Amino acid sequence: MRLLFLVSPPDRLDPAHDSSIALMRAATARGHQALIAEMRELSLRDGHVLARAHAADLRSGSLGRGRAEVLDLDDVGLVLVRTDPPVNDDYLRATYLLDFAQRRGTPVCNSPDALRNTNEKLFALHFLDLIPETVVSASAAELADAVARWGRAVLKPTDAMGGRGVLLLEHGHPNLAGLIEVGTARGRRQVVLQRFVDDGTHSDRRVLVVDGEPVAALRRTAKAPDFRCNMAVGASAAPVPLSKTDRAICATLRPELIGRGIGFAGIDLIGDRLIEVNITSPTGLREIDGGPMETAGRVADAVLRRLLAHAR
Repeated sequence: MRLLFLVSPPDRLDPAHDSSIALMRAATARGHQALIAEMRELSLRDGHVLARAHAADLRSGSLGRGRAEVLDLDDVGLVLVRTDPPVNDDYLRATYLLDFAQRRGTPVCNSPDALRNTNEKLFALHFLDLIPETVVSASAAELADAVARWGRAVLKPTDAMGGRGVLLLEHGHPNLAGLIEVGTARGRRQVVLQRFVDDGTHSDRRVLVVDGEPVAALRRTAKAPDFRCNMAVGASAAPVPLSKTDRAICATLRPELIGRGIGFAGIDLIGDRLIEVNITSPTGLREIDGGPMETAGRVADAVLRRLLAHAR
């Protein structure tokens, strides 16, 4: 089977860390062909969605582009959208083209509609019983009032990833007003503000979910003095067993994930609180599997196997 991975520029992907490359290796180990393209390389002609695709060259220390071809997505067994945020105008245009491919019968994971309409920072608000107290606002007064009530809070942009723009706010801190001003672009941009959750571990858990079912979990521990648990800012990571809490939260989310066409997600938890649901390019496969990057990891293979079974 030919699999198309829509990725961020390949020269930005780290083979030792990137989950897209882990999935590509698992695909080739199973005898499939992994092809890569960027969203800007999609086009539409006579109702057919085309991609200027390259064979994924996995032999070197970085992801290389092999032979180029114009690929009709009718001839692809599965499209895996693995492009990092932001979900901006360029990203949205690509999802509109993928709609046509999906209507012609090519499975797309995650579905274009889900990628457009499921904001990774706001989706968890559909499950108020599972999340920390949360305010979404551009108002400095409203945000400062919430920080005063809670004592500590975490401010997050709605369209970033990897811990970018995430701020820890504390009531009474002399820079509080300035941090809110920066975060909201002087009141022009809504942000997510969540009550700070402290479970005593200085860590969070990333649970990888396929078709609504948890398959593996990773504990990410912040690198002091930073409070952020994102691997992109230096947090350490190690696989952990799935807990009863992980399974219970996934069971609650499952109908909504499946209903939206979200086949692969990364759910972030602190203690028993749901923080966010990542669907654009969930990471963590390398860290969960461990071992040399040339090896197709067990979890990456399991994820791919379930995605392919669902596509059929």
